[in-house]
Amino acid sequence: MPSVALADEHDQERSIGQQVYQDQRKQGQIIDTSPYYDVLRTAGARISAGAGPHWYTMNWVIVKGAQPNAFSVPGGWVYVNEGLLQQAENVEELATVLGHETGHLVLGHVMNRLKEAQNLNILFAIGSLFVRNSGAANLYNLAELGANYGFLNFSRQQEYQADHQGVIIANAAHYNPWGLVWFFQKLEKISGDSGFEQYVQDHPSTKDRIARIESFFSSEPAQFAQWSSQMVAHSGLPQGAPNAHLMLATS
Repeated sequence: MPSVALADEHDQERSIGQQVYQDQRKQGQIIDTSPYYDVLRTAGARISAGAGPHWYTMNWVIVKGAQPNAFSVPGGWVYVNEGLLQQAENVEELATVLGHETGHLVLGHVMNRLKEAQNLNILFAIGSLFVRNSGAANLYNLAELGANYGFLNFSRQQEYQADHQGVIIANAAHYNPWGLVWFFQKLEKISGDSGFEQYVQDHPSTKDRIARIESFFSSEPAQFAQWSSQMVAHSGLPQGAPNAHLMLATS
């Protein structure tokens, strides 16, 4: 029985992931060709390996948007918008953001929100969470998802957990985990405490997040003492072929 239940949960996550992708596609948000796909896939593959074994195959998708934003969806989907890729100064910053989003998946944050909604027997329409236009009318039919779906705006504690897990994953992937601190420092200058996820219900202070990450590094010298806090490369992400194309994996 437990194996059957697990299989059902995996099917549910796959369904959610596919429906979110199809919604993004219908809304015209998906970017099919970009010079950033090469670096995104390369960093993503290392982050996926650093996260350890998981039943899903990761997909890394670029979406439209000028502001730095990223979000993860059940079934192994991570979306990064153009603005974030343009503002990242080095691969370490990108990799640690991907680590943070993968951390949400590893920790089961989205599915936990779903289960909370199921337990409360509350129906949530989620389509508007994935588009910049809050007035968008193309919302999901929750019956099609097979379950009530909770908001993807994570709690403050979940954000702290994903920061923590993200630097662990980046370290395991052999990326300098200080990249997350550097990126937060940049965002603080650009947009204050808004962070890089639009949908967080109670966004923690960027200063507090930086302090917590730095404290974690200090508390685990065996893991993190090898890494320098000084940014070396700050010329932006390397760009590959201008017609590099989105390539989707299958779970």
